[in-house]
Amino acid sequence: MNSITKMKQSRLVQSLSPYMPVITVVAISIVIFAKLAEDVWFREGFSWDAPIILGIHSLSNPTLDALMKLVTQTGSAGAIAIVLILAGWFFWKHRQVDAFSILSAFGGAVGINALLKLIFARPRPYLFPPLVVETDFSFPSGHVTAAVAVYGFIAFLLWKNRHRVWAVLSAMWVLAVAFSRIYLGVHYPSDTLAAMAFTSLWLIAVLYIRSKFIYPVKQPSS
Repeated sequence: MNSITKMKQSRLVQSLSPYMPVITVVAISIVIFAKLAEDVWFREGFSWDAPIILGIHSLSNPTLDALMKLVTQTGSAGAIAIVLILAGWFFWKHRQVDAFSILSAFGGAVGINALLKLIFARPRPYLFPPLVVETDFSFPSGHVTAAVAVYGFIAFLLWKNRHRVWAVLSAMWVLAVAFSRIYLGVHYPSDTLAAMAFTSLWLIAVLYIRSKFIYPVKQPSS
């Protein structure tokens, strides 16, 4: 290997290094969703789904029941409210790119989720009487999809503005919503994991497009 080749490889590594965390998340998300989707498509099931659901259900008590019903709302009506409030605030602040970005992140993720539910048509779990009523299909979780799109977007903005603790808390809220869906008996753990994986990919795509409008490439002057 000559010095010129080594120099080119070194420059390539240096140019890619800032993007390695994102590339890693993309790669992991693709692998996870592909594996889960394959097994759901062929109705192979997962040996770990039922034990996790039953283990979480063993924690059930009236206080936690009420809390989980509140938490799960932050992945449906609560998420919609936050999106509308933030989009309106962004428009008011003349941050149209951010307004369209959060609307696209949420709307696109929800739309893709609805399509995936119809494609895979996975029935809801019924290992015990669920604590809330759901009538559509199970895979992937719609509430977790909305949570990743909304709280993931908020976490990104908070992180960019150096509010690191709040950013982590916002991202972690996705796990709270996922836990609530399993606790309430309306989703398999694999449903929530698939939602996190595919919505992360969608959110990264939206944020990438956003960056092209926020930081446009300057054309060289003639």
